Amino acid sequence: MNRPLTQIATGLEKKMTMQKDWRVDLAPLLFFAAVVAVKTYYLIGYLQAAQPLLDVIQDAGRRSVVDSGFTYQATTQFSYIGYYTISLAFDALVFYSLLVRRGARQRPKGFMENIFPLITVFVPVTGFTLMLIPQVRAMLPSYPEPMLHWLNGITPHFPFYMNLGGILIGLFGAAFSVWAIAHLRASFGLRTAVRELVTSGPYRRIRHPLYFGEIVHIFGVVVLAATPVALYLFVVAVALQAVRAKVEERKFLASVPEYAEFRRNTGFLWPKLH
Repeated sequence: MNRPLTQIATGLEKKMTMQKDWRVDLAPLLFFAAVVAVKTYYLIGYLQAAQPLLDVIQDAGRRSVVDSGFTYQATTQFSYIGYYTISLAFDALVFYSLLVRRGARQRPKGFMENIFPLITVFVPVTGFTLMLIPQVRAMLPSYPEPMLHWLNGITPHFPFYMNLGGILIGLFGAAFSVWAIAHLRASFGLRTAVRELVTSGPYRRIRHPLYFGEIVHIFGVVVLAATPVALYLFVVAVALQAVRAKVEERKFLASVPEYAEFRRNTGFLWPKLH
């Protein structure tokens, strides 16, 4: 009789923990739901705006008479479509991971473990989401004209290469983040909590591969945004992520005995060089 009662008590305790996690993390769930909705809306808008460009590309006769201005316009349009597709997939995965993650063994405590991690997420995600909305982007300052002339002097196709580079960098970062989240699975969380120590996949070599992927992804967005404001926000985002990672390490070192060995054998944001 004792064993079933123990199992029932354990089940009730887990259920209560999950319910408490849902109440605590309702704000991040709503935030990412809103971000996914906004990006989906603008992605549909970009796809609709790109239809005339697709018609020209598919028409051999019209394609033969277009100039470099059309090439730049098409590249820019499809760059933003690529960004929103990549970014939307990542945010949707974060939202899904928040839904399925398990309860914490050690719950977050204090400002640095509860509120600060949310700031590190909300600030860059909100900033870059707003930045790539056409109406907002039109109000942002561009890089100095002499600098742009100098870059265009290197090659007349510089804008094309910049957009292509931004997409490829963003794709790599997003794919790396997806790989990291796939191994975190139910251990994923935004606040600093201890669930399970994950040592598989990218975590075999890097302690914070998700943050590395996010940083690379954001840098791709900086290239696509083509405004100094994006570069400033990138610097802030990297600093926030580094501090957040250190806070997490401190908590794991205090509550997970095997973390010290894991820390010795892995790199911080990139593989450790032996």
